[in-house]
Amino acid sequence: MSLIDPLKARRAAMKAELEALVSGAESEARGLNAGESTTFDARMDEIKAVDLRISELQEAETREAAAAAHRVETAAPAVAFGEGVRSEPNPVYRRDRSENSWFADVFRAKTEGNAEARDRLVRAQETRAGDLVSTTATQGGVFAPPAWLVDQYITLARPHRVLANLAQSEVLPRGISSINLPKVSGGSGAGVQGTQNSALTDTALTSTSVSSGITMIGGKQIVPRQLIDQSGVPFDRIILADLAADYAKQLDIQVINGSGSTGQLRGLAGAGTTITYTTAAPKVVDATTNANSFYSALVRAVNSVSTLRFLPANAVVMNPTRWAWVLEAVDSSGRPIVAPSGASFNALGTAGAPQAEGSVGNLLGLDVFLDPNIPVTMNSATNQDAVFVLRRDDIWLYESELETASFDATYADNASILFRVLGYSAFIPDRYAASTSVILGTGLVTPTL
Repeated sequence: MSLIDPLKARRAAMKAELEALVSGAESEARGLNAGESTTFDARMDEIKAVDLRISELQEAETREAAAAAHRVETAAPAVAFGEGVRSEPNPVYRRDRSENSWFADVFRAKTEGNAEARDRLVRAQETRAGDLVSTTATQGGVFAPPAWLVDQYITLARPHRVLANLAQSEVLPRGISSINLPKVSGGSGAGVQGTQNSALTDTALTSTSVSSGITMIGGKQIVPRQLIDQSGVPFDRIILADLAADYAKQLDIQVINGSGSTGQLRGLAGAGTTITYTTAAPKVVDATTNANSFYSALVRAVNSVSTLRFLPANAVVMNPTRWAWVLEAVDSSGRPIVAPSGASFNALGTAGAPQAEGSVGNLLGLDVFLDPNIPVTMNSATNQDAVFVLRRDDIWLYESELETASFDATYADNASILFRVLGYSAFIPDRYAASTSVILGTGLVTPTL
């Protein structure tokens, strides 16, 4: 119901009251007495105030209706991505329309010098606050694709970037070759004063830094010119579906297990505290020798974060096959050790509805996330996976926007166009090295289910 409706009802009631006053006086062939005049004046003042408020609300509703019509005409729907939601006010390239093609305009603006295509690209950039991309006219421009294209297609065909999305996210600035964060390596000290007027403890604070180089991840596709000139489908959705999805996967792999050399990021697998789980007969729990069970290793990993970081871990990340192995485990009575969500007795953890990736349940009170990009070929025998217990607040990922460009040089004789997508990133996995525990060892030989 409109806010105006109760005001109109109130106005009508006051008007009826005034009409009753006047009618009563007229029926007695007299004017209003003092009391009636006071009431009449008060009600008239109230009616004027209500009229003013109704007018203000009507104007506001008119403005809102016009704004809503404009949003319907120009706004792309918000699209869920990982833990956030992106949207674009007034985008030029619409998901629900096919008359404009992002990649076709990238090609035409740079190769053909098409002014209309370039104008659409520039207007599309103006809808994206904070983009760090070049639109230099002499270079044809390097433009960031519409956010809905990237959001929608990063979440398709290939595995999501689950662990990468758990990190704290920052925009990677342009014009830098590395990220360096200062860090206190040795703290100052305090102590008990042995006797009055004796010297206090004096321990100098020492510092160091943690750093990350800049990694570029990119891909390309060569497409026939016919897709630009004759295709009835906006093939942005085909090209970005593949390139952006694999970009996301490759970045997640770097965050998990990057070597830190040959252009790679340094991943969590090599930066955290190693918790060794060694056994030839791995079990989730073992009533006889539970000290060497997966459950025991998980407790030790959680304890490592708590006792060395002095703050608790808040996530467990593992490969989906490892989680299935945990769910498969039963006790001596055949009851699952990790019970489905709901009431249970003395359960190790709980599991939600079956999932291929992302949040799936909890162990030891910590949220469990599945990431298919965690390799199952770790260690020298290439037959193990890893389980990460981490404090999400302490791992930082810096990313640039995805950039797209087109080239026809060297492909003209085939009537082909090369489209390129690339992005830059940096990763700091060890602001506090104790924030991540990595469970490794022969007990994590990837199970066969």
